[in-house]
Amino acid sequence: MGFLLGTKTKYYFPVLALITVLLLASGCEEKNDTEVPTVEIQNELKVGLILWDEPVEVSQQFSGVENYLSSELGMEVKTIKSSDYYVIIDAMEAGELDIAFFGPFSSVIAAERAGSEMIIAGANAEGNLDTYNSYIIVNKNTGISSIDELAENSHNLTFSFVDPASTSGNLIPRGYLLSKDINPDTDFKSSIFSSGHDITIKSVVSGNIVDSGAVASTVYERYFANDNNSETDITIIWKSDPIPPNPIVVRADMDPLLKEKIKNAFLDMKTKSPETFENFMDVRDGHATYMEVNNSDYEFIREMAIALGYI
Repeated sequence: MGFLLGTKTKYYFPVLALITVLLLASGCEEKNDTEVPTVEIQNELKVGLILWDEPVEVSQQFSGVENYLSSELGMEVKTIKSSDYYVIIDAMEAGELDIAFFGPFSSVIAAERAGSEMIIAGANAEGNLDTYNSYIIVNKNTGISSIDELAENSHNLTFSFVDPASTSGNLIPRGYLLSKDINPDTDFKSSIFSSGHDITIKSVVSGNIVDSGAVASTVYERYFANDNNSETDITIIWKSDPIPPNPIVVRADMDPLLKEKIKNAFLDMKTKSPETFENFMDVRDGHATYMEVNNSDYEFIREMAIALGYI
């Protein structure tokens, strides 16, 4: 009996020890699984670019920005381009973009719908936030020289906005016209969206498609920089108060480290790649440099959008 008990004891303890080791190993493995989450490494930056004027030229110059960002961030850059503002807004909302080049109004819409964040915008030579304006322009053959005359003759005039999500090509001038008791949707003979600031200017210059319209001052100045002759066919009858510049926006859930790298890439672009910066500024807004911004810098745009029922 003693031999039997001794035999059982002899084999019992090694088996018990083995079971204990296996259980401990299993427990350790389970603990490691919960404490060390899998980290997904991002190797592609998805960019949205609104082509609100001169789409061919802007696309060509943007290739330099793509190459610069790829080099600075160490990842491939893929860009979605569209002259339809809402294509880029919808892509941001759907999580198909990491960053986007928006206008002030479109960035506010994206922030409301997707929670995106404005991080960079253009600065002037003094290092302050740059600004631009909205112009209301008319063909000189209309004989219109003021907003009051536009209101008096609106039922005989055609008017061109740019895009429903354009700041200077819709939101700001629409708000102003409404403040002057001009309902753009009912008081003009007809009103359209042209899909481009440059298209609106061309249309007003010709006088064949529309008599009047609203455009960004930056595009207007660029358009006539090398063609002062046709500018004599246009009269600017209204200039808005200053508008904050077009911001660069990132998705809401972006890794803070990546967001910081993107921010620094733009802040350093003029120094690290001056040719890229200058070429892009030539076809965009002509800023002296970039600076940091946040959503609060565009609060009055948001307030106007709310007042007009857009958000």
